[in-house]
Amino acid sequence: MRNLRRKCTIAALAVTSVFGGLAVPGTASAATANAQIRICNDNNAALKFYIVGRNDHGDWGGSRFWDVPAHGCTTAADYWWQTDRAVEFHYVRPPQGWTWEQLYVPRAKDGSTQQFSIS
Repeated sequence: MRNLRRKCTIAALAVTSVFGGLAVPGTASAATANAQIRICNDNNAALKFYIVGRNDHGDWGGSRFWDVPAHGCTTAADYWWQTDRAVEFHYVRPPQGWTWEQLYVPRAKDGSTQQFSIS
């Protein structure tokens, strides 16, 4: 009986160690984050964008979609990206199709906002 209990305990611990981290979603926060990104649109046409890159938890991930009015700015609030590395900036200006470019997020103080201008 003791042998069976030991085997069940080991199996349960193995399953928990493999799948336990998947059950608890992580949330980004300024306390552990590096920088938010602010996009300024220097064009007469509005744009829609999203960002893909290493987040503050070290995971590769993407943001939601954001709209930037013509000659306006939008901060991708509550999405935090590691600094001193590049992120993918994907955007569209209808009727044109989607395009992307790399944006280098310079080393910065935790909790800062890095601004980029797009023509």
